[in-house]
Amino acid sequence: MLGFFFGGIMIEINDERENIDNIDNMIFDLLVDRLDPVMKIGEIKSKNNMPIEDSKRENSIYARIDARFSEKEAKYLKEIYQSVISASKKVEGNEL
Repeated sequence: MLGFFFGGIMIEINDERENIDNIDNMIFDLLVDRLDPVMKIGEIKSKNNMPIEDSKRENSIYARIDARFSEKEAKYLKEIYQSVISASKKVEGNEL
């Protein structure tokens, strides 16, 4: 009986992991789509001797998150977006 109980739990967990994998694949595609405009912005900034850092833009992204999502969701998304923004700045500066 115990094996069935844990087996059922594992089936449920695996189903949820499959949902996560499907969502992750969509996120991967969207992040790759995001890469092209990030590279273009980097080129524009480079040609015009503009700094990569744009705290006003970063703050506006975080403000959009705060305005759109619950406190828990916003905290989660901002944690993720710190990495997205950091990687984007590296791409803009040709470091990545």
